[in-house]
Amino acid sequence: MEMGFYAQAVKTYVKASRVLAQYQHMPSFSGIQSDCQSIVARLKSDLKNRLDDPNSTTSMTAETVDLLLALNEPPSQLCHQFLDNSQRQLEKDLAVIAAESEKEGERGAMDIVEYVNVVCSGFLANLSLVIQSCYDMFVKRHLMSTEKEELKRSEVAQQTLCEFIHSLMAQCLANVRRKLEKESVHLDSGQLVKAVDKLSGKLQAMNRLLPAAGLEHKSKQLTQQIAESHTSCHAQRLRQSFSDTLTSVRQALVTARRPSSQQDDSLNGHCTALYASIKSGLESSLGQLKAFIEPTVSFSDKRQFRETFCLCLVREGIVISFINHVLDTCHRFTETGDDQSPSYPPSLVLILSRLVHDMDRSTICYLVSYGDERFPPREQGPIVATPTTQLLRRAGDVAQELLDHYVKVQGQVISQMIRKSVETRDWLHTLEPRSVRSGMKRVVEEVTLLDKQVATLYEDGAKKEQGSEGGSRHTYSYTQGGKGYPYSR
Repeated sequence: MEMGFYAQAVKTYVKASRVLAQYQHMPSFSGIQSDCQSIVARLKSDLKNRLDDPNSTTSMTAETVDLLLALNEPPSQLCHQFLDNSQRQLEKDLAVIAAESEKEGERGAMDIVEYVNVVCSGFLANLSLVIQSCYDMFVKRHLMSTEKEELKRSEVAQQTLCEFIHSLMAQCLANVRRKLEKESVHLDSGQLVKAVDKLSGKLQAMNRLLPAAGLEHKSKQLTQQIAESHTSCHAQRLRQSFSDTLTSVRQALVTARRPSSQQDDSLNGHCTALYASIKSGLESSLGQLKAFIEPTVSFSDKRQFRETFCLCLVREGIVISFINHVLDTCHRFTETGDDQSPSYPPSLVLILSRLVHDMDRSTICYLVSYGDERFPPREQGPIVATPTTQLLRRAGDVAQELLDHYVKVQGQVISQMIRKSVETRDWLHTLEPRSVRSGMKRVVEEVTLLDKQVATLYEDGAKKEQGSEGGSRHTYSYTQGGKGYPYSR
């Protein structure tokens, strides 16, 4: 003991104590026993002081408790003391995790994979050692007994250990979740999945140490929450990208002020830009999210996660939701009141009508099929996949409403031109007309420009010309799959 070999001192005393107890009635042995008990009392005091030493490591604390148990100290008291001392050490690891989780974009801040490595090799590794030590010393030891009292002690110790784990893990996972959700915004699915996979694997290993603690459930819950947060960020990015492109197109049309042949040529370009923001944006997001179900990812093997991720988060939460968002956004341009002038160029409505018409014709089927091929959805319970036909019907209705609204708005513009032309002239004192009035020329020019705009966007439409004294009459009929989009002038 004086040399500091406490383990050897305890082992020697436990061996000798049986002999001393057997021969304690003999004076020579009684004196030796008294001396040994005095030494062991000091040994216990030293061990308890070491147990309370804040500088003791987790392994030192576990060794100290093991020695005190061998010296017949009360197990329940030692269990609480062991966990209390272990908590002080683990809280230091938690402080590091919490400080790093608050950093974002700061100089010296860890990336997400490095952060999870610190969590796993620091706090979770030390907690695993505490769980293993506590289980072996206070749970497993009593489980080997057949006495009811011993089994009861084992249950109490296990319950105490589980409560200890839940309290610390709640703090740890709250910080980790905060850091992972910040990383979700960056849309780097590869790095995020790598970090979540490592963390999930560590929690699974810890769950095998003590299944009663329910760490497997916490692992699944954390993985699901991060997947939901990340897919939500991708969905938001898609909506924002489409909105930005739509705003750019709207500003370009407003800047042009008056329709011109050059603007007519750019209408297809604007329509293509909107289509590209939908198609390329969705393909990019789905390509990133593929990392969640790669064969090398351990948590992707779980059937429940895979089904929920593919059907609920990707198909319904991103693909279907984004298509509905585009249709909702386009439909809002038809909601101008009868007595209100639109705050946007009417040609924008025509562009959107062509965009939605193409979505009804092919884009929706392509996007849904593209997602289903990479994330095969499997319906489960009450969760049902939205049928593509439902989206197609809605897209057809929105496309028709946009065309109807375009006709209505442009018809009002031309009607106003004719009305002003008539009302501003003094017909009682006017000269006999010898040529076409300037107002009528502007009406014809406007109709001609509108005709070019429609022909530019709907170049696949059939165009018929019928001669008449006043000029020509053009009729367009857009038919796809037996469903027509009539537009006549």
